[in-house]
Amino acid sequence: MQKSREFRSLLTNEEYRHLMKKFTESKSDIQTNHYFDTPRFSLKAQDISLKVKEREGLLEMSLKLKKGYQMTEIKHAMSKEELEGIVATGIIPYPEIASELTGVVKDQKVLNFLSLSTTRNYLSYGSGALFIDESRYCYPTIIEDGKMIVVIDHEIEYEAKTYELGINEFINLIKDYSIVYKKADKKIKRAFNTYKRIH
Repeated sequence: MQKSREFRSLLTNEEYRHLMKKFTESKSDIQTNHYFDTPRFSLKAQDISLKVKEREGLLEMSLKLKKGYQMTEIKHAMSKEELEGIVATGIIPYPEIASELTGVVKDQKVLNFLSLSTTRNYLSYGSGALFIDESRYCYPTIIEDGKMIVVIDHEIEYEAKTYELGINEFINLIKDYSIVYKKADKKIKRAFNTYKRIH
């Protein structure tokens, strides 16, 4: 199976609005990932990821960790009330996930330090697929003037079958719509970098 190639650029607010006016036929959906760690980021230090994916009213907790040379993922469906309970108490109620975290978390509670919500607009374009994203990074543990910190950014991504085809189409795309190329790290990396900057 051939892996698709992705090309992306950050967008200014003006570039994003311009594209949204041009691509009115695009479809859209919204996904929110709620990320958890301890106050000392003990999970991140050991390359462990704990998050809750929220999409179309369905919620699922996912734990990813390395066991030997393999990456293991444990998933658990959950309700909105269960998510609220975890946010309030810092305690994971699912034994199969909690037992994997005990040795790392120890006496710490887990915190919802980041909620990343992306509105993705998508459509077919050229020989591939075009995605125009607006992402909201919410930092529940960082409060200023009584309000939670929220950062918004925009991104364009083009997915093609091959690098050769994709790079040419992507260059022409940003040229045709007067987009100034700006390197775009993955959303979770941008979120962590922002967290470190404002915390």
